[in-house]
Order: sequence, then C-alpha cells, then structure tokens
Amino acid sequence: MDTAEFEKRILSYRQLIEEKEKRYRENQIRQYEFGILKRLPDKFGKIIPSHEQDYWMGKFEEIVKKLPEPSQNGSLFVKAKNQLLRDLNKKYKLQRKGQWVAIFMPVFMASIGVSIGTATDNLALWIPLGMGLGFGVGYLMENQAKKKELIL
Repeated sequence: MDTAEFEKRILSYRQLIEEKEKRYRENQIRQYEFGILKRLPDKFGKIIPSHEQDYWMGKFEEIVKKLPEPSQNGSLFVKAKNQLLRDLNKKYKLQRKGQWVAIFMPVFMASIGVSIGTATDNLALWIPLGMGLGFGVGYLMENQAKKKELIL
C-alpha cells in the first residue's frame, strides 16, 4: 500500500473516531481513551516500522468497530483496547501517560515506606516518603519515555 492510500486510511479512521466520540458523555470519552485511539497512527514510521503498519492499522480499526453505543456496556471494548495497548507496550514500549508513576508510587510506598517505617516505628513519616520517592522515580522514567516519543 502506498503512502497516499495509507494516509487516506488514517484520515478515515480518525473521522470515524470523531463521529463516534460526539455521541458519548465526557466520562465515557475518558474511560474509552479516545485520545489514545486518535494518537496511535502518529506512531507509524517513528516507532512502529512501516512494514508492520498495515497489520497494526487493521488492529486499530477492529478496536474502533467494537465501540459500543453510549447506552451499552463497554467492557468488551475496554478489554480489547487494553489488550492492544499491552501488545504495543510489549513490542514497541509504547505506554500510557502516567503508567510509571502509577506503578512506582505504590511499590515504593509498600517496599520502602512500610519496611523502613516499621523498622523505625514511624509509619506516618515513611509511607508518604516512600510514595514521594516512587512518584519521583516514576516521573523520571516517564520523562525519558516522553523524550523517546513512547507516550501515547
């Protein structure tokens, strides 16, 4: 497929998402992560190699077709979308914004905050310090991913 045809495919994909997005409430738009779905094709050629772009574009289009009506249960769509994002994370290290902070805050709170807090008999001090350290490490890792354009 030549680039002009592929660009038309991306454009129609984005138009389909925008048409469907108009029918949803604000909380559903956040829940279904429409922003990520719109930004996924931007990674073609940069992160996702051009020889694999047809495969991944087909996956994106399948996911968008699974979007439920606003009054329906969207759990099947969310599962399919999350599986796609996991696959992209495994293969290309693409990640959601805030992924590392969400991982490291509780890990550092539990490992550093609770263990040192219990040893020093001062949990009230060390649990927040562990959370702060986890936030800092997660934020640094997120900035590195942002510089490499791996954030969706």
